[in-house]
Amino acid sequence: MKPLHLCFLCLIIITSGCNQIQKAADVVTKPSAREVYAREFSKEDSLFISWNQTFDIALQDSLQITLPYSESGVFTSEKQLVHSYNVQLVEGQRLFVETTTSPDSLRVFIDLFQTVNDSITELKLLKSSEPDSQELIHEIEEYTTYKITVQPEIRVSGSYILKIYTKPVYQFPVSGVDNSSIQSVWGDSREGGKRFHEGVDIFAERGTPVVAVTDGRISSVGERGKGGKQVWLRDGLFGKSLYYAHLDSIVATNGLRVKTGDTLGFVGNSGNAVTTKPHLHFGIYKGYTGAVNPLPYIKMTEIPEVDSPFNESKGTVLKNKSELRSGPATGFEQLASLPKNDTVFILGKHQNWYHISTTTAIKGFIYTSLLSPVPSN
Repeated sequence: MKPLHLCFLCLIIITSGCNQIQKAADVVTKPSAREVYAREFSKEDSLFISWNQTFDIALQDSLQITLPYSESGVFTSEKQLVHSYNVQLVEGQRLFVETTTSPDSLRVFIDLFQTVNDSITELKLLKSSEPDSQELIHEIEEYTTYKITVQPEIRVSGSYILKIYTKPVYQFPVSGVDNSSIQSVWGDSREGGKRFHEGVDIFAERGTPVVAVTDGRISSVGERGKGGKQVWLRDGLFGKSLYYAHLDSIVATNGLRVKTGDTLGFVGNSGNAVTTKPHLHFGIYKGYTGAVNPLPYIKMTEIPEVDSPFNESKGTVLKNKSELRSGPATGFEQLASLPKNDTVFILGKHQNWYHISTTTAIKGFIYTSLLSPVPSN
């Protein structure tokens, strides 16, 4: 074998070996999609440096959204922009951030941060999207402000649809009814203000099945005290205790392992609920912290839809003193007043609002009647 061919063969073997070692290491370290992407560039690569700087700047954005939220638009190689959103989330919600792109090979990097000390400028990274994934899912454990960033790979063009929404961590505890059946919530006054409601009351016909909201083990059943006929379900060995009260009858037994949706008993009005209509009192208790608001854990939510994808990347302001706001509603703070004929970059469209960036890099939302998209060439 010629020396040149031998060197080339050795290089292939070494490279292959390094790749296998890297893959083995990744199984343990579980790098994010962003971290894996960074391996494609040298530290001195000007494009990659600029890409990272754009991301760092976007972390200072103050845009706000409420959920469920959807947006569609285009990523352009001409203007690489990072989408950044602040949103209030509460314990008991599971956050979903989903992107769909065309072409589907277009890589998108999603990151979730939690604000620290109630400051939107001090952030802690909680989770990043995984390699070859266009979604991020995370269970929320604390009521505070979170920041979501969405960034496309370098120098790419393509369309996207973004959906941000939550689902409850648990299944709804009463079969065949929904949020409208909840008539008494956390914190309602009881006994003339002597105590407060530590749960939610879900009203339904007597005998309606009450079900396990999660997999777990029955830790206690019986009839006692104000709760009447009751069931306690333990979520995991050291998890939460879930309290079902005022049952008409009980099916579950002590120590029973149950799956989500299994029937535990039936709606009634036992205990101190004898003068009220049949309902389930549902509560959640955590270790040393005691009762927590169960509503976010079970409240049914909707997945947002995009009626028609939006595919323009530039626009012209139609009226003088057009209001640029921090969120897609008139109740959000006004960030700037834009002059007529000003040209802006359109990041996307949410219902009747455009998500834009000005030529001076101020991002915000402007009402559709105040902006005319410029057709792409």
